[in-house]
Amino acid sequence: MSYLREQSEGLLFQLHHIAQLDELCELAPFTHADQDTVTALLETAADFAADQLLPLAASGDREGCQLHSTGVRLPAGTAQIYRDWCELGFPSLGLPMEIDGLGLPRVVVSAVQELCDGANLAFGMLCINLRCAALAILKSANASQQARWLSGLVTGNISSTIVISESQAGSDVGRISTTAQPQADGSYQLNGSKIWISYGDHDATTDILHLVLARIPGADIGSRGLSLFAVPKTLAGASNGVSVLRLEHKMGLHASPTCVLEFNAAHGELIGEQGKGLQALFVMMNNMRLAVAVQGAAIANAATLQAIAYAAERPQGGSPLAPAINIIEHADVRRMLLEMTAESELMRALSLRIASFLDKGEGLAAAGDAEGQQWQNLAELMLPVAKTYNAETAFTVANLGIQVMGGYGYTNDYPMERMARDIRVAAIYEGTSGIQAMDFVKRKVLGDNAATFNKLLLIINESMQAGTSPFQACWTSVHDTLKTKTSSLLAKAKQEPKALEGGAYAMLQLTAVALHCWNGHSLFSAASDAVPTQQRLRAALAYFAASVTVKAALWASRIETEIPAVYYAK
Repeated sequence: MSYLREQSEGLLFQLHHIAQLDELCELAPFTHADQDTVTALLETAADFAADQLLPLAASGDREGCQLHSTGVRLPAGTAQIYRDWCELGFPSLGLPMEIDGLGLPRVVVSAVQELCDGANLAFGMLCINLRCAALAILKSANASQQARWLSGLVTGNISSTIVISESQAGSDVGRISTTAQPQADGSYQLNGSKIWISYGDHDATTDILHLVLARIPGADIGSRGLSLFAVPKTLAGASNGVSVLRLEHKMGLHASPTCVLEFNAAHGELIGEQGKGLQALFVMMNNMRLAVAVQGAAIANAATLQAIAYAAERPQGGSPLAPAINIIEHADVRRMLLEMTAESELMRALSLRIASFLDKGEGLAAAGDAEGQQWQNLAELMLPVAKTYNAETAFTVANLGIQVMGGYGYTNDYPMERMARDIRVAAIYEGTSGIQAMDFVKRKVLGDNAATFNKLLLIINESMQAGTSPFQACWTSVHDTLKTKTSSLLAKAKQEPKALEGGAYAMLQLTAVALHCWNGHSLFSAASDAVPTQQRLRAALAYFAASVTVKAALWASRIETEIPAVYYAK
């Protein structure tokens, strides 16, 4: 529990200095999210995570999920803990008040998610699906559909899934072949098989609302011919033609069922317009990508705090004539702990910064301020960077945690090895790193001729002038490099768009370095050496800043480096 309390304190620090919660609470939608309310909420979440989610994480990983004739059975205790979670009101945190949600800003929802996911990532995935589906229904469904489904999603009585992938169409959604045949009553009959469906079936709720991408016969080929359908697990108390063919056997997330679903004449309803399924699903996908970034921050911060606690108490080494010293006194262990601290805090800052921009955009838009769209665009620009960097680096941080703990870290006596296994898939689902990189460069950076990207650089540049930190010494170089590379990409895009693919990932990583400069500067300037945890943060950030220029140069050199062919025997 001690590390969860420290994690909660770290979140409050960043909610104030990175997320600018005080300013957000001045916007009309969030005036009720005052400091006392948020502090109490995080304390409740930390207590719940310690008392319920941590024990369930260990037992759930060992037991796993089981497929029976009646459906998927979650590990013992999961259904009751889910009900407890719902009774505390957690499903409603980020949902609007007009549908009986609590209407809290995304930054607060992200902070609560970090506490829960850091304790039990498998359980947290059920909660993410629920929240994101409710937002998609609210955005695109008609009034009748909202009336029937939103109340259940707000209370958690109904859970949900996002159903996209097929065996021949994973990320390549244009090849989806599941069909939706129009019926006389205006509904649709869905037929097809879907894979990689997280919580596609389970016993925590009696009903599940599947949001399914499918193709109406005669629709356009490719992604433009896809529509979105809501398909309940049950219809009038009976099965609705949705069955589980198998559960995947995975490296991690054993307590989160990943299902192959078969739709056999399943009753569905169109959400939004025909042929605009991806647009209707966009709200859910954007929120899920932010949630993945938070998942990375959650695992990284939990792993870091557990590694520090272990190193401070594990005696090993020193003179054999004296009591063994704790391993935190060894230089190499300190190196790893500093790297873990810097990375985890910067990952948290990146996800909270984006959530804050989304909140600001929503708040300004609600007041009729056209500037709200600018903050929305900035957040969407940074989303693929955060999703990719946090997902990949969380695995690196958990891996370092195993190294700090030595042989014990490799055993299931401690949660570190499970955390490393669980987070590995984050760089794959909701769009792989390569797909995120292409989306970032082609759609987000070049889509508006880098107007939003250059606006972001202006905001960062202005912010870097206030306060004092070791990041200021390297910022000018990083800024100038990014400006040069962006201009080069714009020129290249006009000549040969295909040529952008080789350097997209490097461009994303270089942008991550710039964002770390910004967030690192803000954190270092705000932290105080008089507070031990903040003193550690400043030391870690200074250690990280020393390598920023080198990292930026590395990624800059790869942006325009041609990727050679990989030759193989035919």
